[in-house]
Amino acid sequence: MLRILFIGIITISALRVNAQSEINDFKYVVVPDNYTFFKGKDVYQINSLTKFLFNKYGFEAYMNGDDYPEDLKINGCKALQADVKRKSGVFVTKLTVELKDCNGRIVFTSSEGRSREKEFKPAYHEALREAFKDVEGLHYNYNGNKEKSVRIKGQQEEGVVSEEMQAVALSSSIESTISYLFNNTIFVFKKQEYGFEIFKHEEKEMLVGKAFKSKISKSYIVQAGDLSGNGYFDAYSNFILERINPVTNKIVTDTFARQ
Repeated sequence: MLRILFIGIITISALRVNAQSEINDFKYVVVPDNYTFFKGKDVYQINSLTKFLFNKYGFEAYMNGDDYPEDLKINGCKALQADVKRKSGVFVTKLTVELKDCNGRIVFTSSEGRSREKEFKPAYHEALREAFKDVEGLHYNYNGNKEKSVRIKGQQEEGVVSEEMQAVALSSSIESTISYLFNNTIFVFKKQEYGFEIFKHEEKEMLVGKAFKSKISKSYIVQAGDLSGNGYFDAYSNFILERINPVTNKIVTDTFARQ
């Protein structure tokens, strides 16, 4: 029995070390402005508290909609996506903190934070702070390994590029042509002076519309038949489109997933 317990402790410790090492590869954390278990943005200021606690424990955290750093705008995979999960419980508020990479892979899950407070806001805050004890225990320290491993074609084989050079190369690639997957169909955004031309790629490319850069915000006005509406690029370079469903006359949100 003691041997099994010892092996279990060693295994858990190894997993924590691996998670810590991998998390140190990421430069930023992006926190959503609402969680799925609430209807509304930043209810009880729990999203703001999440961002605050990540910053408190050494991360550079931003909330969805913040003005992101230029390198994050270019490459959303520099950030981990934060999420908070709620578990059902009688008279107990239970929360866990998750971190995912840009491919949706979970790289960290905290222990369960609990609170028996009767008032909602204190209960959620206490449970979240309890869950963040594991985040604190990561002792996060960005190591820049992802930056060091990126090489630009044409340089010497052993040459390591700076973050600025890497950003220029990525910017050039991203701004010219971007491929997305939506409803099992490939869409291609091609950069133009006004914004983007949008093509549907099936047997051949077919122009379906255009996206015009707004002069008063960072959003785009999309004119593409049933896919017309307003859109923007999130931290992972996905394109988020808000439009009116012509059948229900309700606003729907579509995600064009970056390929």
